[in-house]
Amino acid sequence: MLRALSAIDEAATEVCKSYFDKNVTKVTATLGWEQEYFLVDTALYQSRPDLIFTGRTLLGHSPAKGQQLDDHYFGSIPTRVMNFMKELEIECMKIGIPVTTRHNEVAPNQFELAPMFEETNVAVDHNSLLMDIMARVAHKHHFHILFHEKPFKGVNGSGKHITGLWQQTQGKIF
Repeated sequence: MLRALSAIDEAATEVCKSYFDKNVTKVTATLGWEQEYFLVDTALYQSRPDLIFTGRTLLGHSPAKGQQLDDHYFGSIPTRVMNFMKELEIECMKIGIPVTTRHNEVAPNQFELAPMFEETNVAVDHNSLLMDIMARVAHKHHFHILFHEKPFKGVNGSGKHITGLWQQTQGKIF
């Protein structure tokens, strides 16, 4: 990754010098990712061998209620989930992962977390650490966390989204 970031720096610096500002000497790529996830009560998770073994549904049928009105997305975050999120944010703060956003996602029991933009290599490391912390904190709150992109048939999937790539040059952001 460091070699790729170096190549981006060289190419972007040349573009900036050619088209924007001849004084640009360095471009630093930053990353802002969003982590979506499902929280499943541990007892319900334990009753689903397909979730246990594969992290996604292999058995059963589509849900009776899907995402017709997106009422989960626009609803308030349940208290139990909010307690999980608050503890997660505290744990992230302890090790320097700067998280800023929390909200429901479209599917039932689907949520999202997003941090502040950081240098790309640090952001990738932080996401790996974050997923471990999320699993540990979920366990304390009697949840199992699913990161699979399509854990449930017929329901919106989770994922990791990159919200943008910014070039920062000598204190200016383009």
